[in-house]
Amino acid sequence: MELKEEELRLVAIRRRATQLAVALVTEPFSADTYAQLRSYVERDADEAQFLVREVLALPPARLRERIAELTRVNRAKTVQGEVSA
Repeated sequence: MELKEEELRLVAIRRRATQLAVALVTEPFSADTYAQLRSYVERDADEAQFLVREVLALPPARLRERIAELTRVNRAKTVQGEVSA
């Protein structure tokens, strides 16, 4: 199962947000953390809000179905050793 373009963008934004969160805890005053924060706010935050609203606007049954599909694919890849940390 392929991820849709919007899902891929949302996953990438979430990954950057997680990296930023770690940086804010471990190096809150570094210039690199500041640059990551500005980049997230300027580039990712608005798009993330838009994409999340699109996902949440799906009918509940379709949303549950899509989550189940993605979970099955992820489990299958994990069992096969294809998912990297």
